[in-house]
Amino acid sequence: MIQSLPIFGSPKEDFFKIFFPTLILVLLLPLDFFWKSQIFLLTTIFFLDGGHVYSTYVESLADPTEVKKGFVWKMLGLSFFLNLAIHLFISDYFFTYIFYFTVFHNMRQGLGLMFLYRMGQKSFHKVVKFSYYFLTVVPFILFHFRGKMREDLMGESILSPIFATTFLSTELTAQIFSIGAWLFGLGTILIFCYFALKKEWRGVLTMIFFGSLYTYSFIFSQSELKSYGLLIFSHAIPYFFLMEKRVSLTHSVGKIKKFAYVFIFLSFFFGGLLDYYQDDLVILFEPFESVGLALLLTPLIGHFLIDAFIWKRDHLKFKHFNQSRF
Repeated sequence: MIQSLPIFGSPKEDFFKIFFPTLILVLLLPLDFFWKSQIFLLTTIFFLDGGHVYSTYVESLADPTEVKKGFVWKMLGLSFFLNLAIHLFISDYFFTYIFYFTVFHNMRQGLGLMFLYRMGQKSFHKVVKFSYYFLTVVPFILFHFRGKMREDLMGESILSPIFATTFLSTELTAQIFSIGAWLFGLGTILIFCYFALKKEWRGVLTMIFFGSLYTYSFIFSQSELKSYGLLIFSHAIPYFFLMEKRVSLTHSVGKIKKFAYVFIFLSFFFGGLLDYYQDDLVILFEPFESVGLALLLTPLIGHFLIDAFIWKRDHLKFKHFNQSRF
């Protein structure tokens, strides 16, 4: 069995930076008083979810070499006009569009982490990729057939899918969900048995980690907040450390490169504040609400689009980032 290469220097460091915070949150799932904590809500919803978005721009907007390329401005322009068009023409589904884009982005990060551990290994590539999507996409699809969860303290829905009950009867959707859940369980067992027989675990444990989160969050959880919290913790905290390492290795400004932790943390704090006051900021744009929402959510969609490129295998800075592990 080939051992996985650590991302942050050692397997122990990887564990504490990528998996440990989410595992702690899993242990806290039964403690309802914790999920009613205002501090937890502020930390998760604003400074992790809203804040992590802006760490992308420590590289994209604070690095003169990146700004000169013009790529970041193109992505931000595309993001703004995409947001504006969707809110103008299908405003009822605006936050549904944000929700699906967010889940896809989250899903792709898990896939990326898995392949970082499999870097240089070509065997089982297609099987591993198929298995990852099976363990994450199928629970997300089944989520559409199970109906709404509790909204808890939020007072409004955080997760905004198009539920199948909009088009099908409750009885039929319940049957589809039940059959789908059984087939998903069978498929999961077969995948686990396949990799066990092949003794192929390089990157697979990461896949199982994210697959388990999606299974709980979209099939078993009765609470929107718990599902949302798990998805954010498993995404935003590893992203903080990934961007910190990337900036410290590749940034063209010496001070930012040297104090990457500080600048990434400040970007989280700044983004969290903007997210916290988002509703108030939108009001400032009345009666041009569409423009206000499009503008304030441009960094979020820009973050999704920029990330889709800067973590690609052939991206120069990603190559530099990846070579630091060898």
